[in-house]
Amino acid sequence: MMKGKIIIFFIILIVFFTNSFPQLELKKFFDDFENGTAKNWEPNNPQNWEVIKENNNYYYHLKTPGQSEGAIRKPGAFSLIKDLNFTDFTMTLKGRCLRSVETRGRDIILVFCYQDQTHFYYAHLSNYHDDVHNSILIVNGQDRKLILTGESIPRLTDKKFHDIRLRRDTESGLIEVYVDDFEFPIMTAVDKTFNWGRIGMGSFDDTAGFDDVKVVGRTKR
Repeated sequence: MMKGKIIIFFIILIVFFTNSFPQLELKKFFDDFENGTAKNWEPNNPQNWEVIKENNNYYYHLKTPGQSEGAIRKPGAFSLIKDLNFTDFTMTLKGRCLRSVETRGRDIILVFCYQDQTHFYYAHLSNYHDDVHNSILIVNGQDRKLILTGESIPRLTDKKFHDIRLRRDTESGLIEVYVDDFEFPIMTAVDKTFNWGRIGMGSFDDTAGFDDVKVVGRTKR
């Protein structure tokens, strides 16, 4: 009788811990848009995006600048990977800003740990740095807020595709952004507000292009 009660107790314990903690699995995502579609993506404004071919290469084109909508100041145009919520991950991609190189603050953004329209992080890559340009920021139910730690090195000084890497470690809260040089980050931050969410890219208020998007990390079921 006692043995049976012990077995039941451990079964209840296993069920409790299984339901109490998120179930994680390793996932790999890749899209080079060579099929001519963006079927793996969900833009906040679909009419702003298209897949185009240039020099025998397809890429994801943000053809129309977005506008920050609502009472909260936040990025205007972005597109998220469908159906995947990542925790710890490394994202690599090629990205370019298509606005005039003379424009100060021209940008592309990387969105991550996206919960909803007013809760997410984003990395802003630009040709200029201040509290909101070439910085790492959080949108948490209010206007974007700077969480950058350390220096910021602007690299988006032309219209070429740049090799970009974004790394997120939820245990330490570390966020690292690399552009062209994957040995030293151009920006870092430490924040533990959001530890999972969707991933994507776009621009605060410019046109842009993206290609060869790869994400390797753990997803929350």
